[in-house]
Parts: sequence; C-alpha cells; structure tokens
Amino acid sequence: MIAALGLGACNAGDLEPGEEETLGNSEAAVCTTVCGTTRYTSTRYGEGATCGGAATQARSLLSASMASRCPSGTCNVVETLGECEPLGPSRLDGFRMGITATYSCCG
Repeated sequence: MIAALGLGACNAGDLEPGEEETLGNSEAAVCTTVCGTTRYTSTRYGEGATCGGAATQARSLLSASMASRCPSGTCNVVETLGECEPLGPSRLDGFRMGITATYSCCG
C-alpha cells in the first residue's frame, strides 16, 4: 500500500479517517518565521512485528533525520509511505517499511 500525505505550511493539515492509525502521530515543529525555499528529501526504513510497528520506527528515524537537518523545524512536508514488506516467509518474521519525506526548513 502506498499513501501520500501533503501537509501545508508548517505541517498544518488534517489526516483522512484511518490515516492516523497508519501514519501514527508526528511531533512536527511549528514555524515561527518563514519557510525556506530549499527542498530536501530523506528516506528512512523501519522494521517491526507489524506493518504499523515498522512504520512507527521509520517515522521516528525520519523525524530525527529531519530535525538534524532543520533544527528550527520543518515546513511544507510531503510524506510518502512505501510498501510494507515481509522480512521472511512467515508473518512471525516481521515487516519492513520505508517512509520518504520531501520538506523545507523553517527560516
């Protein structure tokens, strides 16, 4: 399943019903000044016992990556969820999922 979520300036946006479970809660920084014009793209992968667990880990790693590049916060974030893939032949082996974000830094 691939899903994209476009967020407005300073990460303002509403989730569609059901997306909150898939995407989890993000702790996005709020811009107190203007949004920069340079766009960055970061992708992080997570693994977990479920697709939700894998997405949660990927989101956490992605948030840390974005925070290190944009210490003042991010804005105009567009996230794309990758496919949830099994790690092995059994569901007990767990799952892997990637999340990609394109974003700007608060200026």
